[in-house]
Amino acid sequence: MKQISFSAYGGADVLQLEEVAIPRPRAGQVLVKVLAAGVNFSDVLRRRKTYFQTSPLPYVPGAEAVGIIESVGDGVQAPFEVGTRVLAILPYGGGYAEYAIGIAQYCVPLPDPISDEAAAAIFVQGTTAYLLASHVAGSLTGKSVLVHAAAGGVGSLLVQLSKLLGAKLVVATASVPSKLEQAKQLGADAAISYTQPDWATQAIAANNNERFDVIFEMVGGEVFNQSIPCLAAGGSMVVYGAASGVQGTIHPEHFIDENQSLLAFNLAYYIEHQSALWGQALEAVIGLMLQGKLTVLSPDVFSLADAKKAHVALENRQTIGKVILKP
Repeated sequence: MKQISFSAYGGADVLQLEEVAIPRPRAGQVLVKVLAAGVNFSDVLRRRKTYFQTSPLPYVPGAEAVGIIESVGDGVQAPFEVGTRVLAILPYGGGYAEYAIGIAQYCVPLPDPISDEAAAAIFVQGTTAYLLASHVAGSLTGKSVLVHAAAGGVGSLLVQLSKLLGAKLVVATASVPSKLEQAKQLGADAAISYTQPDWATQAIAANNNERFDVIFEMVGGEVFNQSIPCLAAGGSMVVYGAASGVQGTIHPEHFIDENQSLLAFNLAYYIEHQSALWGQALEAVIGLMLQGKLTVLSPDVFSLADAKKAHVALENRQTIGKVILKP
């Protein structure tokens, strides 16, 4: 079978297509024939060795894959049977491949109405967005919300979930006009390019000249720094990444003076330490998708052999919504 791996840290060129034997599932495992593998920014960070967990070398990226169970190991029981289509959650990687080994208890049988491509966005982007909007930020009912990177995999879902959870107004930011238009189609009341020097002024103007109750931030650098004055007294800024590769500068006095909160989020923590809450988020996302209340944007699809191109496009902010590899 073919898979993508890297044996050194660095740029996208370290990703290599290789031919290896199809693995065999051991006790408690399933072998999944991959139909769609999710590409996440955490994969880029692992490749750069800037992820909070060091990836052992050689490493096959891919934290999620949708596919058909081909065989099962000892002790695996229904509903994880041969022929079942599942979302395989891969905490140790392995999704960038024609076949992936999944732990049965980390696999989710998928209902037919959810496409392979949409299902690949459920685990990382879907549960991240749901936990951010429903748990970390607290109640959004009647609040004004600013969503950065609003055409990305998580941001596009945050725009929709903020509305579903009762936000009175949602302002989205993104880098280019096509992404701004996409955010508005998803329900944003206004969309502004954070590449403009006065984006913060424009955002506040779109919120009836008021600062925001909640800000979802994952760009980092100057976008983070310029977001602080956009936060209302008593408001919360929730940080779940720094896609620019530049960390923002934290000035505690900005938050103390007006009793504001700076909150952080990491999905791995919820999976490991609050698994019940994470499981509820997973079920909720699937339910909203089946009801047609939550839309996963048409993904950017690359072949497995073009994994390098997928990473470059993601790093250069050239993608909208979920990025998918299809063997």
